[in-house]
Amino acid sequence: MQLMVSTDIALRTLIYLGQKNATATIQEVATACNISKTHLMKVVMTLVGANLLVSERGRNGGVRLALEPRDLSIGTVVRLMENNLALVVCMKGDAPTDSCPLLPRCRLKGVFSQAQDAFLASLDQSSLADLLA
Repeated sequence: MQLMVSTDIALRTLIYLGQKNATATIQEVATACNISKTHLMKVVMTLVGANLLVSERGRNGGVRLALEPRDLSIGTVVRLMENNLALVVCMKGDAPTDSCPLLPRCRLKGVFSQAQDAFLASLDQSSLADLLA
């Protein structure tokens, strides 16, 4: 499994802002984290929309954390940014019922579902504060 680039950008942005503990401009974050400003703006819009970041306009504007780092779970960020965490085709919500000739007797989907749940539960146990220490 590989997380999307946008998830990586979101996590790096949150870590940078958590370390800085102050408002930063998009350009500052892009430069500091070696991220394309265009990609960063899209990710920031998603984070602002989910109330994980606050965006401030104006001359001294920028973005800052909306929550205390200890209140922001890494699992929350991954679920927000990943539009599809399905490990195999049959796990996708919109997968056709005939997507696998082994269904309904196949147990692989259940094994992968348990692994995915364990992965996300592990991420839920870590907060942004854990990444800043």
